[in-house]
Amino acid sequence: MRNSQCRTTTVRLYISQITTISQQQQYKHAAKITSEEAAVSLSGCVYTILSLLSLSVQITVFRMHYNSRVGRMKLVSDALRLGCFLLSAPFKAVHWASFKVASDVIDWHPLELLAKGSKYALLILNQPIEFTKSTAVMIWNRASIRATVDGGTNIWFKFSEGIENEIGLSNPIPDLVTGDFDSAETRCLKYYQEHGAKVIHTPDQDETDFNKCIRELSTELVARELKVNAVIAVCENTGRLDHILSNLNTLQKARDILGSVPLYLLTHSSISWVLHTGRHRIHVDDRVIDQHCGLIPLGQPAYVTSSGLKWDMDCLKLEFGGLISTSNKFTDQATVTLETDRPILFTMTLPPWK
Repeated sequence: MRNSQCRTTTVRLYISQITTISQQQQYKHAAKITSEEAAVSLSGCVYTILSLLSLSVQITVFRMHYNSRVGRMKLVSDALRLGCFLLSAPFKAVHWASFKVASDVIDWHPLELLAKGSKYALLILNQPIEFTKSTAVMIWNRASIRATVDGGTNIWFKFSEGIENEIGLSNPIPDLVTGDFDSAETRCLKYYQEHGAKVIHTPDQDETDFNKCIRELSTELVARELKVNAVIAVCENTGRLDHILSNLNTLQKARDILGSVPLYLLTHSSISWVLHTGRHRIHVDDRVIDQHCGLIPLGQPAYVTSSGLKWDMDCLKLEFGGLISTSNKFTDQATVTLETDRPILFTMTLPPWK
């Protein structure tokens, strides 16, 4: 009996090692798949062979020790665990390979978002504006269309009051004012409506005012036949944590509303946006050398590969309860490349705007 238990334990460890190695190879191979479909087929064969080897060992051992009362339940447990792996491995391999074959690299130019001639929509959310007056006015003036969101209406009204001629504010009236108006002051709504703003009441409590504003903005862009390259929401990451998390949720959901137009969350010191499944190139310059950035998984674990960061990742699993890449840094590389199999939040410290 003792020898039988030892043999059972040894084989269980061997099976565990095979499963672990197979999982590692699955993601390592997946992270390095190029656009050639042959590589996809080859990696799939490797996974299948490893999986069949594990299953063969498991069946053999199970037959040898079926009558062993001690080893029986352990082997059944291993068989179930291995079965789950066998089912998941091919699907994960196909998932990784499919987007690597089909998807293009997406280029991002976060430091050029507010440049002269850029086309973006601007949203003012219900947080204090901590930009300098000159920077805030520059961001407002260069926007193609502007909206204030509920309490953000009060914020902008008080911020812009009396500075039209002081520092070159061209037109302080937003194009849209939206929200359920539980925060917006009546006098601000009335003033903007009288001066040409489209005031839209959005009472639905199943969505946030931020999310509903994006829907109204999308409709307005279509009505005006106006194309923008980005939607920028000005909102400091301060105050209630649930509001901050809600804003991140809207960042992830925005693609269902805006399509290919990205949504950015802009504070006086940082900018954040979602990198969806696929490959990405982020173009920066020497102003961000040694500046911080972060890569945060959204909702589920993400396997990420990068180059151009101080602490690069090689098919690294990012997840809450495990590792997330906070306080990473840019290097002297002009381009950061990233690859992810799930949506992640990319956030970075900003240099002064030009």
